[in-house]
Amino acid sequence: MTRILLRPAVPTDADFLFSMASDVEVVRWIGDGAAWNRAYFDRRFARPLSAGDTRMPDVPRWFIGMNEEQRPVGLLSLIRRSDHIEVGYWVDPAQWGRGYAGELLDLAQDHTDGLAMVAQVYRANSASRRVLERAGFELVDDGDPMIFRAPPSQTITRP
Repeated sequence: MTRILLRPAVPTDADFLFSMASDVEVVRWIGDGAAWNRAYFDRRFARPLSAGDTRMPDVPRWFIGMNEEQRPVGLLSLIRRSDHIEVGYWVDPAQWGRGYAGELLDLAQDHTDGLAMVAQVYRANSASRRVLERAGFELVDDGDPMIFRAPPSQTITRP
């Protein structure tokens, strides 16, 4: 059962998203692991806000997961690549451990146009690895970062 709804990110989401982007615990597994400063965040956030044709490769789409009280709980990032959708997610630390990351992945299926979803996760990020495995993603490259893939149009389900 999904307890959240997705909606496209809008400019008024900036403070919520920056609160996660500037939290070293949230971004420790992203890029160099350093918290984002506001200028860097604003540049990154501008891209999905101004995205044109989302069927074109490398155009990011950001969605906000909203709980039953209409409060944001996390971010779902989707970037179309040539033959797959690269998926990423952040969950507000106040909401960790409640299953929202898996629900974001469940909802991502509605935005893939039938393409496979692919996610990268660092080996030491065991929580995110478990989220992907529970969602039906399979390990396809055990490097670091590890690469997981869900088949195209697969209905991923969570226990």
